[in-house]
Amino acid sequence: MANPYEIPDKINNFNVYDGKTKLIGISSEITLPTFDPLTDTLNVAGMAGEIESEVIGSYGSMKIEIPFENLSDDFFGFAASTNPVVLRGAMEIFNTQTQAKKTIPIVITVKGRTMNINPGVLKKGGKGQPSITKEITYIKLTMNGSTVVELDKLNNICIMGGVDLLAKIRSQI
Repeated sequence: MANPYEIPDKINNFNVYDGKTKLIGISSEITLPTFDPLTDTLNVAGMAGEIESEVIGSYGSMKIEIPFENLSDDFFGFAASTNPVVLRGAMEIFNTQTQAKKTIPIVITVKGRTMNINPGVLKKGGKGQPSITKEITYIKLTMNGSTVVELDKLNNICIMGGVDLLAKIRSQI
């Protein structure tokens, strides 16, 4: 954050959208994917051992699981859809100098194919906890209107912290 006195506090609330349709109450928590770079082992003369060397801007398979509270029409429609998954939230920011709080928007957009459909369980008096897992081909995270991460595997785009890591490579090939 630009202000050294501001601390990201918590996600106040968020909604899940299938493209632009708000899917009310489908999930209370979604684990975001990890970014694991593709690597190759570098072990050459003059080195005292080997290292895993990352491939700039290239990441391994990434998945996101979208848990639902229970089965619904939305669940199966969402599983069949190729629309992007959009998570829109409000993150609270705490200012240590003024003791004030403010909120900023956080938006995560994910595109990909459905790889797993788990209809969950039938439980008397309980939640079924079905889920859908998507293989991510595109992910973009914006905070307060600024793109902090954008990875488009199919179009060779990788932006991390506002820096396009593949711009030079795209210009060379």
